[in-house]
Amino acid sequence: MKLGRLILLGTICVLVAIACAEVVTKKAVSPTTSEKEKIAALYVEELKPLTPAQCGQCHMPIYTLIRKQGGKHQISCTECHQQYHVYNPIRQNWSEIMPKCQRCHGLIHGEALAKCGICHIEPHSPKNIPMSEPLENNCLTCHQKVGDEMNKFPSKHKDQGCSTCHEKHGYIPSCMDCHEPHTASLTKNEQCLACHPVHSPTRRLKYAKETPNEICASCHDEIATTLDANKSKHHNVACVACHNKHKYVPKCEECHKEPHSKQLLKKFKNCLQCHIDPHNLPAKTAE
Repeated sequence: MKLGRLILLGTICVLVAIACAEVVTKKAVSPTTSEKEKIAALYVEELKPLTPAQCGQCHMPIYTLIRKQGGKHQISCTECHQQYHVYNPIRQNWSEIMPKCQRCHGLIHGEALAKCGICHIEPHSPKNIPMSEPLENNCLTCHQKVGDEMNKFPSKHKDQGCSTCHEKHGYIPSCMDCHEPHTASLTKNEQCLACHPVHSPTRRLKYAKETPNEICASCHDEIATTLDANKSKHHNVACVACHNKHKYVPKCEECHKEPHSKQLLKKFKNCLQCHIDPHNLPAKTAE
């Protein structure tokens, strides 16, 4: 048994020695002339820049995004990515190889907004700017007039962050998302903005001549009911004819120049001494 193992081990050693000898003595084989020509031909053709479609074969999500939402960034990939497939995980050289926005755009928004990526998070969809806290802190860099207006006319809107209404850049919400409309006929922002400036809604409001009485009645329902039941000349007068600004109380003389004799006006200085309620005429006489 022991002898058999020794014979087997010896045989293996001989075979290994023969194989090593063949490797050492074997001469290097040079390629033939035809093989050299084939190899050289591989590098004769001038390389052309990659097309977006070729890039998209591997980068399909980015290709699809820029095709749908790229806007003015719908240019050849290589115009921005002049170096590609050169990322080194050891060196972590992203900052070197990623294109610089300023190369084409300069500091388009000035030194205060030099870091484009704070707003334009996705360069392949440059106008899709989701609102975030870092971005919100920079809103006033461009929208200073809005900030000044909100500070001058403080309201509940001032207590909200920009992103409360503007979920992404350029997005204008419906007023009805937060506010119950005064009447069912108010369905569009334009109707609300006719009275309420959006960033200063408590500013003294001035109403358009065509503002219907039902808008006023939504808050002043008792007065509207009284006026509607009264059949005097005031019945057919629109609310805005007298109250063209919110909370504005006109002087009777603005419409009624000299309705009574001077002697009567000397005795009664205030029209409401007799005409107690202008929404409920005719006059009540004083005893």
